[in-house]
Amino acid sequence: MIIRAAALSAVLLSASALTAEAAPTSKAEAPRTANAPCFRLSDLGGHRIAGPDTLYYSVRRKEVYKFTFSGSCLAGVTNSDPLVLEPLGASSQICKPLDLNLGVAGPISRRCIIRSIERLTPEQVEALPKKFKP
Repeated sequence: MIIRAAALSAVLLSASALTAEAAPTSKAEAPRTANAPCFRLSDLGGHRIAGPDTLYYSVRRKEVYKFTFSGSCLAGVTNSDPLVLEPLGASSQICKPLDLNLGVAGPISRRCIIRSIERLTPEQVEALPKKFKP
């Protein structure tokens, strides 16, 4: 009976080790596509608020990313109002909305729920009105 229990334990341990090796263990190991909107907080440049739920950020001086928010988080906020950006998790890389905490500082501080982060194509950037280009 002890031999059967030991054999079963060895099989279960082997199976769990194989499963652990097959699955990525961190965000850094997760596969990324060429269109994944990944950047570091230090890559961010200027920003422009395009509406109560839309913000455009310059990234690495040559790319523009569109941030879309749930609700009207940016209602009443101007381009000169300070934004508070805080990366979440162990990595400093921002690839999806849950990787970043964004808020507006001021007398009434608020946190915004990021619904999407999208890297714009050069054609989309060119089509933006001048006042919304970061």
